[in-house]
Amino acid sequence: MRRITILLAGLIAVVALLVVGCGEDEMTDQPEQEEEQLQPVVARQQSAGEQSQRAQQSDQGDSVGAVDEQEEQQQPAQQPSDQAEVEQVQQDESETGQAAEGQAQQAQQEQAVGDDDRVVLGGDRPATLLMPTGADRSEPRPLIVLLHGYGSRSSEADAYFQFSQWVDQRGFGLLLPNGTIDQFTVRHWNATDECCDIFGAEIDDVSYIKSLIDEARTHAEFDHVFAVGHSNGGFMAYRLACEDVPGLRAIVSLAGGAHSDAADCRVPKPLSVLQIHGTEDTSVLYQGGQLPMHPDADRQPVPGAKESVLRWAERADCEIEAVQKLAPINTDTAVAGDETTIWRISQGCAEGVVVELWTIEGGGHVPLVWDTQFTTGILDWLASVYSGELAAGDVSGTGIEERTIGEERTAQLMLPADRGDSPIPLVVSLHGYQGEAEAHDWYFGLSERIPEYNFALITPQGIADTRGYNFWNATDACCNFYGSDVDDYGWLSGLVAEAQEKVDVSGVYVVGYSNGGFMAYRLACDGLDGLVAIVSLAGSSFGDLDRCADATPVSVLQIHGTDDLNIPYAGTLVGEYDSQGGYPGAVALTQRWGERASCDVNLIAVLPDIDLELTIDGAETSVQRIRQGCADGVTIELWTIYGGDHFPLFQDDWPDHLLNWLFNESRTN
Repeated sequence: MRRITILLAGLIAVVALLVVGCGEDEMTDQPEQEEEQLQPVVARQQSAGEQSQRAQQSDQGDSVGAVDEQEEQQQPAQQPSDQAEVEQVQQDESETGQAAEGQAQQAQQEQAVGDDDRVVLGGDRPATLLMPTGADRSEPRPLIVLLHGYGSRSSEADAYFQFSQWVDQRGFGLLLPNGTIDQFTVRHWNATDECCDIFGAEIDDVSYIKSLIDEARTHAEFDHVFAVGHSNGGFMAYRLACEDVPGLRAIVSLAGGAHSDAADCRVPKPLSVLQIHGTEDTSVLYQGGQLPMHPDADRQPVPGAKESVLRWAERADCEIEAVQKLAPINTDTAVAGDETTIWRISQGCAEGVVVELWTIEGGGHVPLVWDTQFTTGILDWLASVYSGELAAGDVSGTGIEERTIGEERTAQLMLPADRGDSPIPLVVSLHGYQGEAEAHDWYFGLSERIPEYNFALITPQGIADTRGYNFWNATDACCNFYGSDVDDYGWLSGLVAEAQEKVDVSGVYVVGYSNGGFMAYRLACDGLDGLVAIVSLAGSSFGDLDRCADATPVSVLQIHGTDDLNIPYAGTLVGEYDSQGGYPGAVALTQRWGERASCDVNLIAVLPDIDLELTIDGAETSVQRIRQGCADGVTIELWTIYGGDHFPLFQDDWPDHLLNWLFNESRTN
């Protein structure tokens, strides 16, 4: 059984709130308190091996941009965890102090540089350039510019992203610049109007970074530039994408965002973009909106993660409907399993552009990335952009294309990327009352099987009723409880027709849970074009027998638990005929649809029991089949889950049972 495990990090954003809420006197006393608060956070974030590795790097001077031992004791270098929503405040008393710190940092870095593969750039505002050991400087290679978050610094960003550990093996250059310190004594980038030049210092960070890139090119041949940033650094990466930065080919933003106003992007040339964002981020909201902890009450809303990437897809003239859903990966140890979904847009994009969104389901502002695919995943993506392997048409045979269909009310159509030229089945999967399309797809698990079974899938969502619950206007019994006039039959029929224009369809199949099961029967009763079979899990149909009297025979699989208290296995009919809102039970449903197909409903074949339910021991599900005499090869089946309730917890092979019945058992012709 696939489960979504969402771990909501619970600690308060200590330093971020102090930055916004504390006065100057309070800030004076902050360093010792902050150190005491942050050290336990670091300890929880890092494994013992990680701590040991970093300690060795610090002792040997191997950490890029590392400071000396005394400074490490005063300000423990760390990348703040999402459990605290913290970006460490650097302590400094004035602009004079900032300049002095810059000079001290430069001296420290120069002292740490022991060979030609590590160079300090930038003069009074130093940055570190790291190159592969012993590499041919005349050989073209990419340059990664790593941009820290608000209140952080370059060494912390590198300790978090761990890029320096891969420089020799991957062969790229790594540039580690630092932002300037504001009146909150917090290091920042002057990125977009929304983040994070809070006091209007208007430091020209674009020119600064461009000058560093130019200087880096005097030491080695860097043919392409990639900007990677977290939070404020992610905003800065989007800012660089909107400026004339020679050689900039792609950006990666973790928990950052684009300009509030798309028109503020000064030079919006085609560019590859990877946005990584947690759905539970409370600092830069995944869905977009004002930055919650920003002190300016009149601040503009930041576009959401999806909107940010879609802008760049549009700028590259990509076919936005041709979205591929790739296999999920693990990027956050705070969330169980492979929690990060990947959506890629590459079809039709100019100049080989690729746009991707990695959504960390349940992830916060600072994902716990160690011992995950986070670092290698980003580096693999950048390497593929560099080589052009992600360009349109290269789908590797395992991807899923996703297209948006419908007009004002849309739905997602998923297709196998390598579907060939032959017609394929089209499945419409319908959620239950109060459900959502994405959660229902997780429950049924059908999209995961698209490449294997080679079918198309529509995952529509009902509209919300007056209580805010999504529903289908299916039958008089379920579940239009507030008298809506929404025409779900018409809308779903339109989606199927549009899908048939985009892909050659061999037949239409509808599966539904609870209210979605009622809707599946409604579609069968009203004659959905091309319908071959329906599957209803814990659903039912009209109580009025005559309501579906003219229905075309279709194959039916009714799956129902005997202990279902929401939609009882026996139904709620008063007698065999009920026009007052009752509905037939599981056995009556199979009898009705068998009779409509002229089957001999008294000839019932009993097949071997199967094990569908995870929490019930043994093969708890009986299988009864009606097939003799049925018109058009129709098959009617009843799967009874003995002891099963309204929400069965299925075994992992549940989707295989379902799809095998649809495509191989539902029709004999």
